Parts: sequence; structure tokens; C-alpha cells
Amino acid sequence: MQLTVKALQGRECILQVSEDEMVSSLKLLVSEQLNVPVRQQRLLFKGKALADGKRLSDYSIGPNSKLNLVVKPLEKVLLDQGTARRQAEVQPRPLAPPSETWQLIAKVLGRHFSSADANRVQEQLQREYERSLSRLTMDDIERLASRFLNPEVTDATEKGLSK
Repeated sequence: MQLTVKALQGRECILQVSEDEMVSSLKLLVSEQLNVPVRQQRLLFKGKALADGKRLSDYSIGPNSKLNLVVKPLEKVLLDQGTARRQAEVQPRPLAPPSETWQLIAKVLGRHFSSADANRVQEQLQREYERSLSRLTMDDIERLASRFLNPEVTDATEKGLSK
């Protein structure tokens, strides 16, 4: 389907996407077309901000829809990042990869597959990732922690050099 993304400054682009496209993937396309960094983008549909982790279909965005692009000033983005960094120091990090990782995966898949196929592959990757995490036992976590905290001991043990 075709979408029009229009920035408040008057620039616009027409994109060919699937209705199952992730908002984060759409932002990558907008970045390439309008040369606006993803972190400075805020996409709106009928006045509602679109969340990166949702699909266009979650917002009932169909063919020939128009989205508005608000470009956040770089100073505000950097200020928000500083605030987020300070909060991250206080709060534990989530187990899931950051949305930037999934955006990068979407971009790479988009280069090799059709939009619909790339979305299906990414969905399966995300399901497999979640399934793998949910299957970790406490023993698995303990082994991983030992490897991360004592890599030199783990390397020696794996090479058969332990005492």
C-alpha cells in the first residue's frame, strides 16, 4: 500500500509498505527518504503518536493514508537521551534487545526480502528470542553469569586447563 508522510516543514515522501509494517521500520524508510534521523522522528496519524513497537495495522492505517512527521529538535533528543541514561543507571535494563536492534534487523531483512517476507522473518526471530529466554533454567543463567563475570576462568575450563 502507498502512504504519504508529510513533515510540518512541507517536505513529503510517498512510501510503498505493507499494512503489517512496524512503525520502527517505517521510520527507517522515512529517514532514508527525507534524511531525518530516526531518533528525531515522531510520526502521527490522525493526531495520535505512533509507537515504534506497533504495526501500522494496529492504528487502522490503510492504503493512501497520510501520516504527519514532527521533527524533534536535536537538543531535545539529546536532553531526553541524557534523562533516559540517568534513569537507566537507576533501573535495571530490560532483557529484550533495544528497539534499535530490531530496527537494524528490519533494515537488513528489508534489503534481502520483500516487505511482507521481511516482517514474517522478523516476527519469527522475535518469537524465537522470547521462547529461548523463557526456557533458560537457573543453571543456564548461573553458567552465563560465570562466563560473563569470569571469562578467563571459563576459557581455561573449556580448554581443559582447569586444575
